[in-house]
Amino acid sequence: MFRMTACGFHCRCMSIAAALIAVFGIIGAGAQSATGSSTSAPAVSLSPSSLTFAARDTGTTSEAQSVTVANTGTASLFINSAWVRGANPLDFTEVYDGCSGLTLAPGTSCSVSVTFKPTQAGTRSGTLIVTDNAPNSPQTASITGTGTTPPGTTPPPLSIDTRFFTCSGGVCDIGAGSNVFVNNFFSTSFLAANGTSPYTWSGQLPTGLTLRPSGLVVGAPGVRGTSTFQVTVTDAAGATASGTFSLTVTDPPPPTPPGCQTGGTLRETLSGPAIGGRTPSGQATADETRFSGCGGFSLLSAQVKNVNLPDGTVLWVTLDFKSVGTITLQGGTGRMAQNNMGRFGVSRNAIRVYSALPDIATAQQILIGGFFSR
Repeated sequence: MFRMTACGFHCRCMSIAAALIAVFGIIGAGAQSATGSSTSAPAVSLSPSSLTFAARDTGTTSEAQSVTVANTGTASLFINSAWVRGANPLDFTEVYDGCSGLTLAPGTSCSVSVTFKPTQAGTRSGTLIVTDNAPNSPQTASITGTGTTPPGTTPPPLSIDTRFFTCSGGVCDIGAGSNVFVNNFFSTSFLAANGTSPYTWSGQLPTGLTLRPSGLVVGAPGVRGTSTFQVTVTDAAGATASGTFSLTVTDPPPPTPPGCQTGGTLRETLSGPAIGGRTPSGQATADETRFSGCGGFSLLSAQVKNVNLPDGTVLWVTLDFKSVGTITLQGGTGRMAQNNMGRFGVSRNAIRVYSALPDIATAQQILIGGFFSR
């Protein structure tokens, strides 16, 4: 299939997806070998298993430190991504990523380098997360550093970091560049700057959306039009900061005009290692019968079964690391609500399912797909 330039849904990650499109087939092959063979599988070691940066003044940048990612298994290891997340991800920057998109033969390795630039004083922490086709993916290395206040300066106050939103006239649009369709899945996150972590978020978002205390926004907006709302963050010392935000919800685009060749229906098998003696499985379906080079939209759905996790567990579903929905388990099975992807056609795009929402520290990848086919 093909991708549309007016992507909407994937505007924030299209450059990554485009760079990796030629190798996404490897993901599926690696996942199947990792989960379908009892004699050959990749394995991962991170060395060192953690990084500690020396104390430094806020706003100054350290020398880089590196983590080596090695394939210690007996099958090829495909590394999907290596990225920094965690409590203070903006304090740590990947200055070199020699791993993402790479296939490592057994016994070989690659490296990722990170610098530390504290945004505020105090202990700062993050996590290097490596996602791959090994059975225990993802693997993590903790990162810590200490920020200090330069002599004679006053620490800046707690604020809401709006750099990833589109702001005008004191109002920041949290959905710009995304497909924000009525009753369609939407997710984003609020971030804080300065103050004392951990932070707690509150606010009354538009109908259908929930703001979790972690700052994660998730749900399906239920009302068309533009909504304006207030969000407040409270730090560990009791300081607060508020901001005004908006979200514009539209109808999805109309289907492709008659006479244009559509993409049909494509499917992707999901597989993963056993959990408590039961092996989960699943399938993702992309309905492209209303999508073509002339316009239209695609619909994505996913279902899982035999997942040995408690009833009520909310699984997190991503397409090329972009969140596309959630699945609530009942009896080990569940189905994601259909996601309208707008003008986006799948091809060698990988579906991944995680054991919890991303703001839960114990979340692990439990299922991964190969690529979509008829």
